[in-house]
Amino acid sequence: MGENDFIKENIVGRKEGWKKTTRHYIRVAFSALLFGVLSAGTFAATRPLFSDFFHNEEQETVKFETEPVTEETESEIETEPETQTEPETEPETTEEVTEPPETETTAETVPIEEVVRDEVRKYEYNIEDYKRLNNTLKQVALSADYALTEVRSRVTDTDLFGEHVKSGSSASGVIIARTSGEILILTTDSVLKDAGDIEVVFYGGRTYSASVKAVDETDGIAVVTVPLSTITFRDSQVIKNIEIGDSSMLQRGDMILAVGAPAGAYGSSTVGSVASVSYDEIQVDGYFKDMIADVDIDPKYGSFVINTAGELVGWFGSDEGDAEGYHRIKGISDYLDEIETISNGTRYPFLGISAQELTSDITDAIPEADFPKKGLYIQSCIKNSPSYNAGIQNGDVLVKINDEEIGSMADYETALRKLTGEEQAVITIMRQNGSGYQEADFRVTVAGR
Repeated sequence: MGENDFIKENIVGRKEGWKKTTRHYIRVAFSALLFGVLSAGTFAATRPLFSDFFHNEEQETVKFETEPVTEETESEIETEPETQTEPETEPETTEEVTEPPETETTAETVPIEEVVRDEVRKYEYNIEDYKRLNNTLKQVALSADYALTEVRSRVTDTDLFGEHVKSGSSASGVIIARTSGEILILTTDSVLKDAGDIEVVFYGGRTYSASVKAVDETDGIAVVTVPLSTITFRDSQVIKNIEIGDSSMLQRGDMILAVGAPAGAYGSSTVGSVASVSYDEIQVDGYFKDMIADVDIDPKYGSFVINTAGELVGWFGSDEGDAEGYHRIKGISDYLDEIETISNGTRYPFLGISAQELTSDITDAIPEADFPKKGLYIQSCIKNSPSYNAGIQNGDVLVKINDEEIGSMADYETALRKLTGEEQAVITIMRQNGSGYQEADFRVTVAGR
């Protein structure tokens, strides 16, 4: 062999056995599988911690809308025109045909309402009719269970032996909205006065931590929120929000259902009817529809009112003046603006004025020529309210808010919704000064309800 012949030789590595190659690929596959399992576990464990950070950068605005129910009238029902056929021509005859003398007939029409009323009165109800009615009402009450909750305030104390003891209060709640990031629950503000930790018990007994969204102390309501990221997928599929109805459609004699805790126990229900309805009752910063229900309930833990369609139309107040067996309904349509405002985390503006529109009875009773003919007659200012502290008095006539003329309660409520807490509003009133009425401006610091 020459001096450089070794350069021409091929250097071949040692061949691996097939068993060793197989073990190598098995180790690679196992490592990949282990890495995937660890990655999935890490993602599942840290997802609740970072979900709010990545998905709740912008809060979703809550909006409540109700559509009035319209009944189809007979005039809306289109009837197909009858097809007219040409009369057959009879052969002419020379005989004279005599027609019988015409007799005048009077067509009598009976209103359809009277016909239906008479038929209902004549109908004899039997036990099967009662069973069908009872079963229908039962299904309406049961369908509301998925939206009902128990809201608890838990305060942890230490007893004499050093053990932690939980105490607090509870009240009924109802799910009124569900956004992409949270569940909103309407409840009473009494459950929040303990200043403890808030928790919500949903349908099925599952309990989750909650926080207060906002409170309306004037009307005694509050909205609490539960992050959707903390609720299991199974529970999120079961619970639902209730449909909002139109309480202005309720009339005397309408059947209603009380759900929540009417019997003093959560998950109970009962049936009643609207016994009395009166309109344009004066309340703080507005009017409301006063309704009294003939229903036997225990108002201690709170009860909500639903109509026969299963829609939320109000809740029962805890007025001490209610007669036994009769309770006042707070119609949700009168409070929808407040509920919408606090559901979005802000407090509804509050001035503290109880007033009524000027009527001929009021204007005729005051003979002064310069007495305003348009505005709101202030019956009272709530003590320590923004209007009271600004110097507005009973008997003043409110005519403007921030240069917007106020001629009706609708004008007042529209101007009030434009205000925000801690804002300086200019309220113009007419006040009796000596022998006449004079205009005066007051700067009022708007508060939250």
